Amino acid sequence: MSIQKDVEKMYRSDLEKQKQKQKKKNRKRLFGLLMIIIILVVLLLIMQYLGLGLGGGKGESSGNASETNSKATEITTTTAEIPKEFYDIKVSGSTYIVNEKVVELSDFISEFSFWKDNVIVRITDDNATKNAMDDLKKALEDGGREYTETTVSEESALTDSTTESMQ
Repeated sequence: MSIQKDVEKMYRSDLEKQKQKQKKKNRKRLFGLLMIIIILVVLLLIMQYLGLGLGGGKGESSGNASETNSKATEITTTTAEIPKEFYDIKVSGSTYIVNEKVVELSDFISEFSFWKDNVIVRITDDNATKNAMDDLKKALEDGGREYTETTVSEESALTDSTTESMQ
């Protein structure tokens, strides 16, 4: 019986050694896989930091990708402008006429401060005094408003040419 016990002990010890070797192999494999994943992550981070791969590169332009993207955004924003709206005011003598009503310059100034940025004021000069025109232009410039000027003779020429082309 002692031989049988010795054989069993040897068999058990061999089994235990095989299990330990298998555990070591599994640990080595897991450790190797984790190292490969860590190396890949570090490599990707370095590549991204340097601007290589993943679309973050410098490309052919001299600036980096974020500058190029912002320039492209600026271009698309400027090409897709909001349509301009016009607001007509007629200056006759020293009076300001809006929608056939006489208004004070101060009332007009307080009104245009609430307008959108795409509104352009069309000033029609109907024998206006120089002071009235200068005051209006100064108020518009101070308020950051865009304006255009026409005279009554230009306006009537435009309407005459429009009616002739319609006939």
